[in-house]
Formats: sequence, structure tokens, C-alpha cells
Amino acid sequence: METATKLVEIAKRLYERNMNAALGGNVSIRLADEIAITPASINKGFMTEDDVVVVDMEGNKLRGNGKPSSEGKLHYQVYKLRPDVQAIIHAHPPFAVGFALAHHDLPDDILPEATILLGRVPCLPYVTPSTIELAREVARGLVHRNAAFMANHGAITVGADLEEAYNRMELLEQTCMSVVYASVLGGVHHIPEPEMEFFVGNFGLKREG
Repeated sequence: METATKLVEIAKRLYERNMNAALGGNVSIRLADEIAITPASINKGFMTEDDVVVVDMEGNKLRGNGKPSSEGKLHYQVYKLRPDVQAIIHAHPPFAVGFALAHHDLPDDILPEATILLGRVPCLPYVTPSTIELAREVARGLVHRNAAFMANHGAITVGADLEEAYNRMELLEQTCMSVVYASVLGGVHHIPEPEMEFFVGNFGLKREG
């Protein structure tokens, strides 16, 4: 089972790679019927294990020195709807946030690795941050997906562990960056539609629409 040590490592890695800044972003792991989550009002690049907060599945604080993240509701709702998810990352990578600001989806047919690990990444409607309404919107949006943009807000990824959730966030940011660069060079060319059957048949890609 993953521990607070791993949570702090991932939080710092996000900060060091410019995927979070100042007090932004939050990370959590499921520990049986408890959740360890990053605290509110702390720069995640400089937090320690003592800063990690443990809550129950309803968000009631059990242990820790600080307050649980103000976006904790996002995490709790996703865990309730996704028993397979054991880790969640909400971050603000610049290019992914660009997609969230522009209200753009990321299609599933542009880069093979992104096709396999991310699939289509939708931009979910804007809902006021830190509210239960946002938490429910995001949880519904992730029922059959592993990544999403939150309009005018940021990005969220999930995984069976923290490394998987982190790798999805890092790949999401790199893919968004590549799309922006390709747009400058004349536009994105998509993988031919017949070729997408390879990913459906070999990697279980579930296509939408």
C-alpha cells in the first residue's frame, strides 16, 4: 500500500516539473476506507509527510496537522464512483490549462501512447471550484475515463496507483504541448480512422460518439 512518503514525492515532482505553482493542485491516495490527501494552503513543492492529512470517505478529518485540500470533494466523489481508482491528481500544467481555458477536448486519435493511456480527454463544463456540484460533475465525467480538463480550472487524472495517475498527467501535458506546436505548424493530422481499430482490438480502447 502506498504511503504519505509517496504522496509527498509525487506532489513535489508535479511542482518541480511546472505542473503546479504556488498553492495550487492536490494529490490523494486511497488507503482502504481512508484517504490521504495534500493539505490546503501549502505550496506542494515544500510540504513534508507531517503535512499530509487523512480523512474518511466523507472527508471528515481523522489525522494530520492541517486542513484537507479545499478540492477534496473532487477526490471523495471520484473514489465513490470508481472502486478501481486508488490515486487522484488534480494539477495545473500550463498547456493542459490552456485547453481548459479554450474549452477544448483532446481527441483520442493523435498520438499512439496518448491513445492507449488517456483516450479522449473531454473538457467538462465550468462549475464553481471547491463545491459539491463541481465534485459531482467531475466524478460523472470520469466514470469511464482516466483524465479530464475542468473548464477554466485545470486537469485531473486517476490511476491504480500514484505513478499511473502521475504518468497520465505528465503525458497529458506533453500531448497538449505537442498539439499546440502542431497547430503553429499548420494543424494536427489525425491517425486514419481504420487504423484506430488496432487500439480498440489490442488495447481495449473504448471510443465515444
